Amino acid sequence: MPLWDIKHSPNTITALEKEQLAKSITKLYVSYGLPAFYVQVRFTEDTPGTAFVGGETHPNFAALTIYHIARAFKSDESKQRFLADVDAILNPVFESKGMDWEYWITEVSRDLWKLNGLVPPPTGSEGEKKWAELNKAVKL
Repeated sequence: MPLWDIKHSPNTITALEKEQLAKSITKLYVSYGLPAFYVQVRFTEDTPGTAFVGGETHPNFAALTIYHIARAFKSDESKQRFLADVDAILNPVFESKGMDWEYWITEVSRDLWKLNGLVPPPTGSEGEKKWAELNKAVKL
């Protein structure tokens, strides 16, 4: 699963923009071969006075943590290609609002991951293809 945890200043990202971002993020991972239901995007609006940048409140900031479990990068080239894809999604939205933002990606070992108590099928396997077709985790 990729999980995007997007924390942002109050009133900076609209509901429609959140939906569009979530769809673009999901489309990105599907283009890399992941089932759509693996992708989770969570938005959390900071309560005023609870988030600081450089010791000061920031009225127009987003911090994103991207967790990767379903897949891991195999080369520096794949990392750079993915970062460019992420920038293509985020930059137009955040730049148009004059926002500042930061993101980082952390990779977690796939063998520490389950969905509905099930171990996900191996990458590219017939089982994973079946999960993608059904768009949910099922016993195989």
